[in-house]
Amino acid sequence: MKRMLTLKHSLNEKYFVASVKNAMRILKLFTPRQYEFGISEMAEKLKLSKSTVHRYVKELVQEGFLVQNKSNSHYRLGFSNLALGGIVQLNKEIYTDAIPILTKLANRFHLPAHICVMEHNHVVYLLREMGDQPVKLITKSGRYNDLHCTAEGLVILAHKNKDIIDNVLTQSLKKYTKYTMTDPERLKQQILQIQYDQYAITKDMYAIGFVSFAVPIRDYTGEVVSSLALIGESKNADKHQYDEIKKELQSSAKKISELLGYYDN
Repeated sequence: MKRMLTLKHSLNEKYFVASVKNAMRILKLFTPRQYEFGISEMAEKLKLSKSTVHRYVKELVQEGFLVQNKSNSHYRLGFSNLALGGIVQLNKEIYTDAIPILTKLANRFHLPAHICVMEHNHVVYLLREMGDQPVKLITKSGRYNDLHCTAEGLVILAHKNKDIIDNVLTQSLKKYTKYTMTDPERLKQQILQIQYDQYAITKDMYAIGFVSFAVPIRDYTGEVVSSLALIGESKNADKHQYDEIKKELQSSAKKISELLGYYDN
């Protein structure tokens, strides 16, 4: 009996190692030259059955390491790789084209400019441009943060369906400062206001002395897929500039949305 249990443990361990190895082999297929693969192509390159590859891909998608391109059913690297320091090739040309827009914003208002996305009920800082002024930072590319305490997160959440919003707001919401809003009903009211304004601002909700301004970015379908945000020390954001910041963020987000194929007629 003991020998059988030992053998079973050994087989389970070997299966686990093989699974991890094959999952890593799948991720290593993706390169700047070829950043999308279909199941059949992956199976051919790895000398594995399509059913086996599909099983691994399904798990990688669930964990955010792969995402599916709905237009052709192929897969590409997901944002979880960015958090681990990997290179994400998702629409790389779009991010490259957006860099001058971020730099211009950062230089104008002396606040770091960001493009952020929502991943697993968190906001992820995908891209950041510093501008020409030295500033104190609380963000970095690839970092995850809570949605409820950041303008960059709330402005994306506000455009999700009711089930997703309720799921986020019914979780245990961390109170980072005495100003962090954690009451679900108050947050729902704030989300309604963001939906109306198409703009969000949070001050001292994540860190005392810091402010965040954010607007939505849309893709070619009109869906809000990310946010454009200016985040930095409150002392660097003159209150008399708030209306101007909102206007410039919305204008810049419109340009980035157009890069993604969205045109607001």
